[in-house]
Amino acid sequence: MKKRRIIYLLCYLAYSSIYMARTNLTMANPSLVEAGILNTVQIGLLGGAFSAMFALGRLVNGILSDKAPPYAMISLGLVICAVSNILVGFFPPFIGIFILWSSNAYAQSMLWGSMISVMSDIYEERVAKKRTALLSTSVATGNIVSILFCTWLITKFGTKYAFIIPGFITLVLGVAVFFTMREVKPCASDKKHLSLFQLLAKRELQIIGIPSFIHGILKENISLWMTVYVIDTYAIDLSTSAYYLMLIPAFGFVGRVAHQVFYRFCKENEHTVSLIGFALCTLFALLLGIVKGTALSAILCLTATYAAASLINTSLLSVYPHRYRSEGNVSSVGGVIDFVTYLGAAMGSLVYGALIKNFGYNAMFISWAVLSVIGAAVISKFIKK
Repeated sequence: MKKRRIIYLLCYLAYSSIYMARTNLTMANPSLVEAGILNTVQIGLLGGAFSAMFALGRLVNGILSDKAPPYAMISLGLVICAVSNILVGFFPPFIGIFILWSSNAYAQSMLWGSMISVMSDIYEERVAKKRTALLSTSVATGNIVSILFCTWLITKFGTKYAFIIPGFITLVLGVAVFFTMREVKPCASDKKHLSLFQLLAKRELQIIGIPSFIHGILKENISLWMTVYVIDTYAIDLSTSAYYLMLIPAFGFVGRVAHQVFYRFCKENEHTVSLIGFALCTLFALLLGIVKGTALSAILCLTATYAAASLINTSLLSVYPHRYRSEGNVSSVGGVIDFVTYLGAAMGSLVYGALIKNFGYNAMFISWAVLSVIGAAVISKFIKK
């Protein structure tokens, strides 16, 4: 029992730490541009490379994590993440930073699938679903800690320490995982494990890809456009709007913790929780698109939409993959869903830039409402089934 608690705590700290080792670039951006180390175009390229490499990594590592020992995948991912961040802290030429940051993205994609396998091995299925859902709050925890900690490091010691210190933290956790989780087994069974092509041929997984794609559009684009929307619409200065950045992970944390309550209320059916999430997204997106309120009301609607999207995210990426436990495909199913989610996020970012330029922010909010209705309609089929 004690060993199980240590393993769970280690997973939580490890997954929180990798968000510190990715959000640090966001927090360091102004300093890097001011110092002439990077320009805005290069920062955009780094962000795009990170998303693309992470999405690809989740697909590949989702399959690998079903059979590879979890301690090996998690510790290796943490060590590569650590080395990448530490070396970025020495600010090599851009091509060096680009390669290192892409390596960082791939390394981070090695963790979640194996962590689902860990939950599947140390807990029985019903408990594993709840523990994995709670584990997903580490995303918000990592983001909140990163914003505060990296800002303090940059202010107190200098920009390079926002990469070097998080790097050393992930390195220590990687070593701890290596020596602590060696007895944990991967979830795959050689007789039942499905290949990627067999998985993609399953009708159920093809359909669940639709709400996964939609929630990716919603969740990631709220983070992307919230600050600039508030500045453009309500003429709030940049320094003040920076505080609103904290609300996104804070409300994400609320949404992920609330999932436990909704999950019990919905008789432990994650699809019903997703339906509630899409209904809330529809409501708040319509309010944003139709009602011109105050800056505070707009921010509350945006963050509430993010919290609702986090409900859906927890259901799809943390709970639903455990339905494939008997087939030994918990990690690979999570990888496929995460890949589709990031695909939706990337597609939304490309489309909304042009949409906002030509039709304004209201068009984006209305599209969120329409997409949420579609997501709710698709997910309701699983509830009936």
